[in-house]
Formats: sequence, C-alpha cells, structure tokens
Amino acid sequence: MAVTAPYGTIPSVEQPATVVAGKQQNSDQLKLDFLKLLTTQLQYQDPLSPTDNTEFTSQMAQFSTLDAQNRSNDLLQQLLTAQGAGAMNQAVSYIGKQVVVPGNQTTVAGGAATVHFQMPEAGDVTVQIYNQTGALVGEALLQGVQGGERSAVINGITGGDGDYLFSASRLGSDGTQTALSTFVANRVTGVVNGDTGVMLDMDGQLVALADVRRVEQADAL
Repeated sequence: MAVTAPYGTIPSVEQPATVVAGKQQNSDQLKLDFLKLLTTQLQYQDPLSPTDNTEFTSQMAQFSTLDAQNRSNDLLQQLLTAQGAGAMNQAVSYIGKQVVVPGNQTTVAGGAATVHFQMPEAGDVTVQIYNQTGALVGEALLQGVQGGERSAVINGITGGDGDYLFSASRLGSDGTQTALSTFVANRVTGVVNGDTGVMLDMDGQLVALADVRRVEQADAL
C-alpha cells in the first residue's frame, strides 16, 4: 500500500520566554536561599562546638541532589510534550482515511452489512449479526474462506438500517466452532488529545493510535 503524505501538521508552540526565565529564576533563588541559610548557620553556630565538616558536606550533597532532580523533572516534561506533539502530527495524517481497528460493530444499510475478521487458516466461517439488545437478526455461512484478514458482505439482515454487532466463528471438521478476531473499518473524521493520549475519532467512536491495524484510502473498502 502506498504511503501518502500527511494532510497537515500541528504547529509546535514554543514556551514563552517568561515561563523559561521564571523557572531559571526559581532555581537561582533556591541556590541563593540555600547559601544564605548556610551562611547563617555558620554565623550562629557554637564556637565551642562547631558544625562538623561532614555535616556541611552532607547538606550540600542533598541540595545538589534536589537541584538535579528538579532539572530532570523539567526535561522529562519537555520530552513528554514533544512526544504528544509528534503523536498529534501522526494522527492528523489519518483524517479522511479508512482505518481498520479491533471491534465487532457494523453498519446495516438496505439489509446488508460488511464484516471484517481474521482467519488463521482456510476454512468455513459462520457470521452472526445481533441488534443492540442481543437478538439475532442475520446469519450467513461462508465456505472456503482463505486465511488472513478477510471481509464479507452479509445480506438479508432484518431490523432496519443502523449499527449492529456481529461475531465470526470458524467451523472445524468435527463441527466445533472457534471464535475469530473481528475488526471495524471506518473513516477517520477527527483527532482528540484526551487524558489517555491521542485518539482517532471514527465517526464518533474513539480509538487509540496503537489499535490501528491498517490505513487505506477512503474508497478502498
């Protein structure tokens, strides 16, 4: 499948200089406060029992560790922000495309619906269509289906147009049925940066970028 160029990118937003300067000032102020505290401690220590050098060294080591940790936290936050922007850029390129993700929902129009499933090897498949209350409204036996990711159009579905659920099972030679992994194919209409990360909006259904199995042109399916 040919790889197409992204439809657009999310412009990066630089941090205001006042924010960066403020962080630097806070760090510098912390160092200044520590030096003042250290000087005051030296000034008011008991001359007959001065503070041990080892204790001073320990205090300075603790301060250095705290300062390094604060800087590491700032760098980590910058890294996470950059990764989030990269994920948004990647997600925007999916808008207007068809994507295939795990799921068991299909849309019925005119008594027919397209289903997608994964066949481990060639064989016969039973597909069943259910309405939102769990009632069976359509069923089909597909014979001689080849292995791999497959799709099929199921006709004769009752109950009218709308969204339905489906299942697919492979029929064994002994009559047993093995449930197959099922998928949903739909157009990406938008991108959402939610609490759990960047999500693709598939006509109202939100899916994670990591769940996308395949991306195709909108007229490919």
